[in-house]
Amino acid sequence: MPPGDGSILPGKPMTMGQQVLDKGAQMKRSLMPMKHIKQHVCTFALYSHDMTRQIETHHYVTRLNQDFLQCAVYDSDDPSARLIGLEYILSGRVFDALSPEEQKLWHSHAYEVALHVSSRRPFQK
Repeated sequence: MPPGDGSILPGKPMTMGQQVLDKGAQMKRSLMPMKHIKQHVCTFALYSHDMTRQIETHHYVTRLNQDFLQCAVYDSDDPSARLIGLEYILSGRVFDALSPEEQKLWHSHAYEVALHVSSRRPFQK
């Protein structure tokens, strides 16, 4: 299933009973963590093993503090979008304070952010 194509996921459709339970839970719960999302950023990410391939990603951003962002990453901004990842974005100051071993586990967002800010369109070869 290609991301964001609207295709049906494998599995049985929700029963009427499950739909009623979900509506009841929706009325009773406030989805508080979701209310902390303050920004939506659309970027184009490149595959590290094939720099000619790109995908559109939608980051829904919660700022945890001045140096730390938490992002729920979806394959589109459609109501049926699929969650494809979670990312944490650190400031350069926090990144520089990490051990060299820990730094290997992180990747830069400089290209994605620059692409978003400067052109607002995908990379063209």
